Formats: sequence, C-alpha cells, structure tokens
Amino acid sequence: MSYDLKTDPEDTSTLLHRIHILESQLEEIRLQTNVLLDIARALNASLDPRVIAANIISAIASLISIDQASVCLYKEKTQEFEVIGVFDSRTISPQIPPNLDFSFLSEVLAKGETYYCPPGNKTQDWEWICCLPLQNAQHKTGTINIHAIRQAEITPEQMQFLETVAGHATSALENALLYAIVERESITDGLTGVYNHRYFQKRLRESISLCQRHKRSVTFGLLMVDVDNFKLFNDRYGHQFGDTVLQTIVRELRNNLREEDLIARYGGEEFVILIPEATEKIILFISEKIREVVERTKVYNTATGVDVSVTVSIGVTLWRSTDSPTSVILRADHALYKAKTTGRNQSVYY
Repeated sequence: MSYDLKTDPEDTSTLLHRIHILESQLEEIRLQTNVLLDIARALNASLDPRVIAANIISAIASLISIDQASVCLYKEKTQEFEVIGVFDSRTISPQIPPNLDFSFLSEVLAKGETYYCPPGNKTQDWEWICCLPLQNAQHKTGTINIHAIRQAEITPEQMQFLETVAGHATSALENALLYAIVERESITDGLTGVYNHRYFQKRLRESISLCQRHKRSVTFGLLMVDVDNFKLFNDRYGHQFGDTVLQTIVRELRNNLREEDLIARYGGEEFVILIPEATEKIILFISEKIREVVERTKVYNTATGVDVSVTVSIGVTLWRSTDSPTSVILRADHALYKAKTTGRNQSVYY
C-alpha cells in the first residue's frame, strides 16, 4: 500500500499566507502589550495627579491624533470636577473654557460607560467626542475627555486601547489620592485639621534656612497662641465642649490669616503661626486682629443652650539672624507667658 504525500502548491501558499497573517497579528499584539506596559509604568511613576494626567494625555496622543483633551478628577464630597490636565494642539498654555458644562461628566460616571459621538457634526470647541469614566467598585475617580481629533473617527481598536488606558489611569490616580490622604494625615492634627507639631518644626527649619540664604533682607514672625482658662472649659462643660472650643478658634484663625501664613497645633490648647516676610508692625497687627476676633466669638454649648465667651493670649516675636529653631520658639513662649501672667486676652511682643 502506498500514499501520495505530495501537497497542492496552492494549499501550501494559502497556509504560508495564513502563517504570515498570524505572525503579523502576534507582532502587533506584542507591540501593543509593550506600549501598554510602558504606559502603565509611566502612569505609576508619579504620585502627583497632574503628572499622571499629563501622562494619560501623552498615552492617548501616542495612538490617536487628538487636538483637544482633558482629564478631570471627581470630588465625591462636593460632587464637583477639578480639571487636572488639559491639552490643546493650538497652544502650549491650554485653558478649558470657563463656561464648559461639566454636568455631562456626572451622567457618564453614573452610567459607568464610555460615551462616544463621532465628530462629524462638530460645531464648537471643547465638545464631548469621547468621555471615558475612571472608576472602580468603590470610587468614582474622574474622567478622560477627548474634545477634538484630527481623524474622521475613533476606531473600535483605538477605543479598546483607550479603555485599557483608562483602567491603568484609574489605578494610578487612586494610588495618588490615597497617598495624598496618608501624607495629609501624617502632617495634620486630627481634631482641628491644622498642621501638627512635627510639620511645624519642619517648616520652621525651612523658614530659617530661607532667611539665612537671603541674609537680612527677609525675616519671619512667630505667634504662639494659647486659649485662656482652657482647663475650666473642660472641667465645667466636659472635654467634648473643649474640643468644640478649639475647633471654633481654629476656624476663626484660618478666616483671619493670609494664605501664606501657616498655623499648626503646638500641643494641647496651644497653636503656633508662622508669618513669612514679616515686620514688627505686620505681626503685631495680625496678632491683635486674631485676638479681637476670638474675643468677639461665641461658642454655643448644646448641653446648656448658652453661648460661651472665649479669649486667647498671644506671644509674638520676630526671627533674628542669630536664632536657632529652639531660641525663636523660647522667645515666643516667654512672650506668651508674660501675656498670660499679666492679665490674659492680650498680645505681648518680645
């Protein structure tokens, strides 16, 4: 018995052609995988949301000819959107139009599905061509938005790529936001929300270093604020009311300080305030303003239904070129001691 092992040349050609196609497809998959790995590395290389947003836009631009794009963060507490990344091929300093309606993004996040509308009938700038939700089972993180492209449409393959990028972007932004929370909690006081003692010491050293580099042209002021008779509040009304007093005072301090001023809880009922680029006149004005505002403030006691008055004493000083962190704090503390022992509810400059 014998078999004819000859193969039809046409069948061989077809088989080779199919092998060639498969090899091409495998190479394309390999390239796409490498691109996505590079994108994932880039997105996770930073914990700054704005850097991540720039990397997201770069990833999109590597595949799609975009003219306008943006990345938005969603703030669940306020249900508002913050633009953290913008791209416009016409300018190096792109700006989202101030009248752009972001309510549409809420609808996209609520549905959890990619929105896509081909740009054929585009009539104005910054329309929504594509909006990809950034979310997981626990959180709505934000959106990736494409507003203008230089191609007829986004192909299904490109859309699949975009949705894969969106998945990596969600993870990267979630990590960055979690890191920001941990970092913020490590430097803030849990009760009042202002900076804690450790962070104050760090900023104090930085302020001294800055002044030393500029020699006598720059100095800063230090205020040490103490709540008068705070133990009486705790003894008479309870520690919970004492906490309310501290929170109320911090609110008033924040409302009456400049943006560049730093407030921290030094310990117990004491707070410190760093006043950059200060003069004696400036810090005395600020300290008296704070003292008067607190004096006018009433803290409502829910247990008794009575408004309770509260005052503070303030020790004030300026940094000197011979000062160390310890010496400038001691001088402010000495001024505070004098303010408390000579009548309270006053500012004393040392």
